[in-house]
Amino acid sequence: MAYCTIHKHAVASNYDQMILLCKKNGAQLNVVSKFCLSNPDIISFLHDRPDTPCTVISDSNMENFSRLDETLSLHLTKCLIKTRVSDIQRLPSLKKAFRPNRLFVSDMDMLLSVAALPEDDRPEIVLIAETGDLKDGFPLNDILMVCEKMPILNVIGVSVNFSCLSGILPDVDTVRKLADIASCIQKKRNLARPFLSVGGTVVQQLARDGKLNGLVQEIRSGEGIFFGYDSSGGMKIPGFCTKTISLDGEIVEVAEKDFALRQGHQSGFTATGGIADSRFETGIRKRAVLDFGVLAAFQKDLVPVDEKVALVGQTFDFTVVDVTDSCQQYAAGKTIRFYTNYASASFAMMNRFVPCYVE
Repeated sequence: MAYCTIHKHAVASNYDQMILLCKKNGAQLNVVSKFCLSNPDIISFLHDRPDTPCTVISDSNMENFSRLDETLSLHLTKCLIKTRVSDIQRLPSLKKAFRPNRLFVSDMDMLLSVAALPEDDRPEIVLIAETGDLKDGFPLNDILMVCEKMPILNVIGVSVNFSCLSGILPDVDTVRKLADIASCIQKKRNLARPFLSVGGTVVQQLARDGKLNGLVQEIRSGEGIFFGYDSSGGMKIPGFCTKTISLDGEIVEVAEKDFALRQGHQSGFTATGGIADSRFETGIRKRAVLDFGVLAAFQKDLVPVDEKVALVGQTFDFTVVDVTDSCQQYAAGKTIRFYTNYASASFAMMNRFVPCYVE
């Protein structure tokens, strides 16, 4: 059976590096754990870090918080960063230990839904700012007005997510504007401190340069911690580990394939709507068929650990690799390992036929 492995020591190294960047900027780290469905084993492992325990996590799906151990969940600030009106309406029916403590909100109807809840059921509210990504968020000029309209809600500050839909990169001027808004909210609500939460991993460069110091109170990161990569810049983060999460596919078949068998046949599109790989189209090649396909991970997002293995095609259920040039003795029942990126790991984590282990 195909399975994922989260290599916790590599993840811990990235986590520690991100903690140092946050401390350099006087900010707290919010671990974005949505890709792994807030896997309880990895959250527990990060929470148990002796000197720098993980205390704040973020997910896009509220149900994932219920996977956590109840005692652990009570020690975490759980943020819902993709809030739906339907989520808000279901809050009273959830056990309190597993409810999100903080909602990231971008629409007035969501705020009205929170206001309709019993007072004891209302979480903290962070207002999302629109700064050019053109996804979710209130216009900057509207945030204070929105805050004033909802005095009964526990609005604690503002947030922004850079380089998401439109690839807009963070800049200090935008962060300063948001910091000013956060300070105004603090004064109007008589809060102990302003609160500006910035994400995602793309802000690590500003953090590395110390340019967020005194402006932000929270840095959200998922890709940097779990993959050591910044997709917005298309690069590995210096000093971070990238070999953090792997996907092993079980070999269903290993056999020599004669490409002469294809002669005389017309070729159409593949089962997934693409065009067959034209490499290795002559002679006899040894191929291994693996037990996962595009429903678990796309081959473009996978890197074989064995550099002599070449990915050549996928269906919905199978992945085929060329192992002709490999010195490894592959056979049915054995596995072939790949390192994953954010996209491939997310697909695999959501597939119930691909178990995930932490080691």
